[in-house]
Amino acid sequence: MIIHNTTDEEVENIIDSMKSKPSSGEDDTPSKLIKHCKNELTSPLTILINKSLHEGTFPSSLKIAKVYPKYKSGQNTEAANYRPISLISCFSKILERVVLSRLTEHLQHYNLLTPRQHGFIKNRSTTTAVVQLIEGIIDKLEQGYLITSIMLDFSKAFACLNHKLIIEKLRTLGINGKEANWFTSYLSGRKQRVELRYTDSHTNLKVKSEALPMTRGVPQGSVLGPVLYILLANDFPQYLEEFCETVMFADDTALLVASKNTEELEINSYTAYNMAKQYCFQNDLVLNESKSYQLIYTTRQNEHQGLPELTTTNSNKYLGIILDNNLSWTPHVTQLCKKLNAGLYAMRRMKQISDKKTTLTAYFSLFETHLRYGLLVWGGTSTTNLQRVLIIQKRAIRIIKGLKPQETCREAFKEYNILTVTALYILEVILHAVKTGKARLGDQHTHNTRHRHDFTLDTHHLSIFEKKPSYQGAVLYNCLPENLKRLPEKNLKQGITNWLLDRTTYIQFRSFWTGKPNIEEGHIYSLHS
Repeated sequence: MIIHNTTDEEVENIIDSMKSKPSSGEDDTPSKLIKHCKNELTSPLTILINKSLHEGTFPSSLKIAKVYPKYKSGQNTEAANYRPISLISCFSKILERVVLSRLTEHLQHYNLLTPRQHGFIKNRSTTTAVVQLIEGIIDKLEQGYLITSIMLDFSKAFACLNHKLIIEKLRTLGINGKEANWFTSYLSGRKQRVELRYTDSHTNLKVKSEALPMTRGVPQGSVLGPVLYILLANDFPQYLEEFCETVMFADDTALLVASKNTEELEINSYTAYNMAKQYCFQNDLVLNESKSYQLIYTTRQNEHQGLPELTTTNSNKYLGIILDNNLSWTPHVTQLCKKLNAGLYAMRRMKQISDKKTTLTAYFSLFETHLRYGLLVWGGTSTTNLQRVLIIQKRAIRIIKGLKPQETCREAFKEYNILTVTALYILEVILHAVKTGKARLGDQHTHNTRHRHDFTLDTHHLSIFEKKPSYQGAVLYNCLPENLKRLPEKNLKQGITNWLLDRTTYIQFRSFWTGKPNIEEGHIYSLHS
C-alpha cells in the first residue's frame, strides 16, 4: 500500500461533505466553524496532512478524546443511566478520511476484503448481510441439510482491540513500511479525558478530568476505527470455513452450520462454536456467551437440541430483523406493526398541529423508514402478513389525505407518489436481482427472442426456495412489460416505480410463486378494502 499525497481539492471536498455540527473535540473547533472557514483552512490543512503522510506519523495533538456523559433514562444521579460519548477533533476526521480513501483503494484493488463482511464497506449494508444469511439458509434447506445459526455477541469489541494485533493484520494485507508506521502512530499514545458541563448562578461552566492513556481499542467516533476492526477480523470466515459459513456486519456475527443428520450437526455446531472461541482467544476478543444464541432451521421434525452453552430460541433479532426458525417472518411483522402504529399516532398528532406537507414528511421519516427496512427479506412472507402491514399503511395515507376510514385511498397513493408495501417489495427484489447479475436466457443463445432479457429460474423442490429475494426478483422481473426490461439499468428503478404508481395495486404473491403470471394480466387486489 502506498499513501499518496492529498490535494486542496480533495481536502475541500471532505470539508464540504462534513455535517455542520456545533460539537467539538478537545480543540473546541466544531465542524460548523471549519466549514465556514474552509477557504482559509484548506491549503494549510493540505500541507499538514501531506507532512503526516510523508513522515508516517499521526499528530499527537489530535490523539486526545473528549468524553462526556449523555443521560439516557431513569434516575439522573445513577452513573449507569449515562452513556459515554467520545468526541475527537474534526481535523483528525479530515486526515482519517484521506487515509481511508487510500486504504479502501488498496483493499479493493487487491480484493482483500472477505465477501462475508458487510459492515462499513461500499455497496454493502445490514440488508445485504441478512440477505446473504437467509439465502444461505434456504439454499441449504433445498439441498436437504439440517441448519442451525449461531449468533455471536462480542463484548465491547471496538473498545478492546489489541493494537499490536491490528498492526500485524495490516501487514498481512500488504500495509508495511511508512504506511504501517502511520497506523502504529495513529493507535499509540492516545488519551481521553471526561468533561462535565453544569450551570451555576446562570453561568455555564465546565470541568475536565485528568487525561488518561488509552492502551486498547479504536477511538469512538473515529473514521478509521470501524474499518480497523473489520480488518482485524477479516480472516475469521476463513478460519471457520471447514465447519460453517459466516455472515458479519462489523462485530455482529452469525455462524451458519449445515449437516445431513442431527449427530453431525451437533458435532459441527460444537466444533464451529469452540473454534470461534479459540479465534477470539488468539485475537484478544471477548465473546459474551450469555448474549449469544442459536436458532435451528429444518423442514424435518427431528430437530437437535442445540448447544448447552447457548440459549436456543425460536426467534430472535439479528441486525434489526427478527428471524424465526420457520422463516415465516410473522414475529418480525408483528413487531413492525407495533412500530407502524406508533408512527400513525405521531402522524395524527402532527396533522392536528401542522399542514399536509409536514405530515407527509412525518410519514416518510417515522413510518416508511420502518416499513422499508429489511423488506427485501421479510417481504416474502405470507399474504396474510402483508395484508396486516398494508391495512396500517392505508390508514397512514388516509391521515395524510384527511379521508374517512371507509373512503378509498387508491388515488391518494398516486397523488403523493407513495408505493404500497407490496409494490415496494416488487421494486426492491427486482432491483436486487438485476444488481446481483443473475444469468439471463439471452446469455445461453444469440437468437433475438422475445424473452432474451428474462432471467433463468433455478429449479427447486421446496416452496420456501421461492421466497429467496434473488429468486423472487427474477420471477417478478420476468413478468415486467418488455419496454421496462429494455431500459438501461440506471433508469430501471424510476421506470418500475412510475409503472407501479400508475397501477396502485396490491399484487397477490402466491400467483407469482408459480413463476408463470404476467403482472399486466391483473393478478391484483384493489386498495378499496
